[in-house]
Amino acid sequence: MAKTKDLGSGDQYNWRNFWICWAVSLGQIAFGYPASIIGTTLGEPSFLIYMGILNPETKMVTQSGNQLIGAMSGVFQAGAFFGVLFAAWVMDRYGRKAGMIYCATFSIVGGALLCGSVNVAMFIVARFIAGAGSWGFLAVTPTYCAELAPPKHRGFFVGMNGVNIALGYGLASYMGMAFFYAPYGEAQWRGPLGIALLWPFMMLIIIALPVVPESPRFLLMRGRIEEAREVTMKLHAVKGDPDQEFARAEFYQMSKQTEFDRTLEPGWIEMFRRPSYRKRTFMAMGFAFLGQSTAVLVINNYGPLQYAALGFGTEDQLRLQCGWISVGVVFNIVGALLMDKFGRRPLMLFGVFGCCVCLIIEAAMVGAFAEGPNPGTNKVGLSFGVVAFYAFLAVYSVGIDVCGVVWYSEVFPNHIRAKGICLSIATIALTDLVYLQATATAFANIGYKFYLVFICITLVGGVIFWFLLPETKGIPLEEIAKIFGETDDIMVFSEDLHVDHNTHELVVEEHGNAKGLTHVATEQGGPRGSIGEKGATGGVEQAV
Repeated sequence: MAKTKDLGSGDQYNWRNFWICWAVSLGQIAFGYPASIIGTTLGEPSFLIYMGILNPETKMVTQSGNQLIGAMSGVFQAGAFFGVLFAAWVMDRYGRKAGMIYCATFSIVGGALLCGSVNVAMFIVARFIAGAGSWGFLAVTPTYCAELAPPKHRGFFVGMNGVNIALGYGLASYMGMAFFYAPYGEAQWRGPLGIALLWPFMMLIIIALPVVPESPRFLLMRGRIEEAREVTMKLHAVKGDPDQEFARAEFYQMSKQTEFDRTLEPGWIEMFRRPSYRKRTFMAMGFAFLGQSTAVLVINNYGPLQYAALGFGTEDQLRLQCGWISVGVVFNIVGALLMDKFGRRPLMLFGVFGCCVCLIIEAAMVGAFAEGPNPGTNKVGLSFGVVAFYAFLAVYSVGIDVCGVVWYSEVFPNHIRAKGICLSIATIALTDLVYLQATATAFANIGYKFYLVFICITLVGGVIFWFLLPETKGIPLEEIAKIFGETDDIMVFSEDLHVDHNTHELVVEEHGNAKGLTHVATEQGGPRGSIGEKGATGGVEQAV
């Protein structure tokens, strides 16, 4: 019997699959833009005066100004926490595409209210609603892309989500800069807020396209076998392979695994009760907390205020913010391209420790030259403070932003994947809520010393994850359990699936059996003439 090479070493690239994942990943712009636009909004004097944060005569922050700034930033994350958890329920019950529709709807409602806000109370309520919708995209689209992507290229396919997060941040900064030159008044801040509505509308159009399918893994969990087979064959077909070995093997593995997964408890409690699931959940939530404890969103949302502390005027603040965000776009692309070559673990650890070093430099520069005995006089020192910000985002983008999005979407089994990634994103939102609520007051009272909190957490967390963080590079989603010590939960290993090119049958070897015993897999993913008639998953095994 002629046997091919291991499926994991063969070609798995399909352009149709890539473009669908890329189109869906654009949903991250609908997250990144509204999440970041508050930074430039808070840099507009016209907005601050309109909302009662800045005294129009003295140009000084009012008595309640810092609290209002903290509320505007923090409530977005509060909405995110609840919105993301509800997104998990929508994805599990109605599908991944339904989850995107849910996110787009809340984003549009919240965005419209933000743009039309007439007072600070309305603005804060609108931020809550917008946070619920936009942050949902941070969980839904990586889940979808991970379930469509081939194992060999999953880092790149899912990594496009990280790239578009940074692109959303960048667009927000560019629009904030552009509207800075508009005539003084409400247009300076209502214009950028209104543009946020474009991205969720764009996602509704993308989701409606007939070429964008439902996730085949969700379809299998719902017993929609034929639909899942068709989606898998279209998205995983490899040009030049008449037997379509990878697509057939991938579908067979998915279908057999789903048959087992459907017998398992998919509830929230099970994620903490079962040791393997508990380990995954705590590790994902822990890294989510650690990633935000690098102070990335504090720097993003309060960037203009930080540049002001370094002695730069309003126009220069906005320019520096645009440049900072552009660094994120470039290095998220770098991370997405490197991930499938070097793996997730080395890049993630590089990101954590690299951010820690950059924060140490930043704290030293601000303490010595922006808040020292002669603040603002040493231009070289102040410039090094800006360089530290830029270097920070470069290492964060490569190691935490893009890698984290991919890693959260990989580590959970099919039946709890939506809940797992949503818990990870909810942890990010809750962490940001705490930090952003305290940031304005902390900087006003202790200044650069606030960075010491993030430096300590990042350093300790990096050491802990040095010993705990597993590698997921190239492992099929159905086999992730093996790195958590649960090989009994894996129904089929990809290394045991091959096509006999004489008979064109998909062959399943007995895993770990030195005698080389094999079975012929008559599976729904095969050629039309060999589609099995039996089994809830369309899989029939016959002894050879």
